[in-house]
Amino acid sequence: MRLLLYLVVLVCVTVCVTCKNHFFGEKEDARLVSREKIMYEAIPWKKRVQYYEYSDSPRPIKAIRCYDYQNSEASVNITEGGIGFDHVTLRMKSQRSYRLDYAIEIYA
Repeated sequence: MRLLLYLVVLVCVTVCVTCKNHFFGEKEDARLVSREKIMYEAIPWKKRVQYYEYSDSPRPIKAIRCYDYQNSEASVNITEGGIGFDHVTLRMKSQRSYRLDYAIEIYA
């Protein structure tokens, strides 16, 4: 029984550590104002860098969720605006030779 408990905890920790999704802010008491699927094809032996801009919200942004469908070593950074602003610019960088495949949700 104790071994089973250790295995369950180990699996949960492994899933949390290998998660490649990026969450910014808290979506509590916020409504979804934008959901977009972003996909750019891979360039062999290169990292793909793309920018995503959102500025249609009349209310301040409370949360941003970026889901990586490739489960790769891609990264997402906020370069301008973001939580507390009415606009945001996201910089997405893929893993070498992988495509960018993200779902981006913005809550205000």
